[in-house]
Amino acid sequence: MATMKERALVIRQGTLMNLQSVFILLAVSLLLAACGGGGGSASSPPSSSGQSQPAGVVTPPVSATPPSTAVADLELAARLYQGDARTPSGFDVEGRPSNVAGTLSTRHLKNTDVATGPQAISPIYEVCTNDMAQAIDWSERQANYQGQYSDIAEVHGDTRMFEIVRVPRADVTAMIRHRVFRCDYLDRTNSDLRADAGSAGSMNQRPLTADELEKLAEYLWQFTLFNNSDYAVASSSTTVNGSSIVQTIRMGQLVRGSAGSCDTVQLMDWTHTMNSTSGSLTRTLNNVRSFQVKSASGGAANCAG
Repeated sequence: MATMKERALVIRQGTLMNLQSVFILLAVSLLLAACGGGGGSASSPPSSSGQSQPAGVVTPPVSATPPSTAVADLELAARLYQGDARTPSGFDVEGRPSNVAGTLSTRHLKNTDVATGPQAISPIYEVCTNDMAQAIDWSERQANYQGQYSDIAEVHGDTRMFEIVRVPRADVTAMIRHRVFRCDYLDRTNSDLRADAGSAGSMNQRPLTADELEKLAEYLWQFTLFNNSDYAVASSSTTVNGSSIVQTIRMGQLVRGSAGSCDTVQLMDWTHTMNSTSGSLTRTLNNVRSFQVKSASGGAANCAG
């Protein structure tokens, strides 16, 4: 039995058919359609003549959903406006101790904190030692240098660092935590905290793993100017490239425009690369792209610049 497709094919091929045969095929096709046979028009190929499609064919609507990057951009911008969530879920940051009612200050002691001569030392880096007594001595120097002495309350140590906890005499509800890296964990002597790129020191613990680099990079982020208002972390990702392990922290910086104009979010990658054999570390800071937004109903909206 000839179908509609066969009929169309016969017509396109220009096959000569007498008028009587054509009428017969038409009648049979109409009869099958009325009885629900023949598969329906949905199985017919689309017409190439530009004519409208049968009513049974539904044209899919054009999706109005923005791409995932646009959604992520607006979510990051909303966090920047709110200012209370600088890191995404899963980012390794420390919580505030529940027993501290007043001001909490945590700092890694640097060579400029314990220097006996002029403070204009270059480079500036976090000091390290494997001797707890040395760490306590450096903390004592810093406590005296501050002018308002803080008493030692606790001393802690683990495989990564020493921590000397102090309570200011001027405010016993506050806490100051001085931290010193262990050199057999991390030596930052060749690093310069004032530089965005270059050496970031040497990871001396073993084994050298991607997990340890991720923890280190996210920990160091907490002691940078990026952990401040108008900054927020979008993501933290790890890649392995041969003998190099790379940890990339993508951040957004909110640059506020003048009154009535759009604000700009600048995306940047703060990257630490570790040689998985030697443990040497390097860092870079690169701009990725920017986009414009505006504050809207406690969140963020696209802004035509």
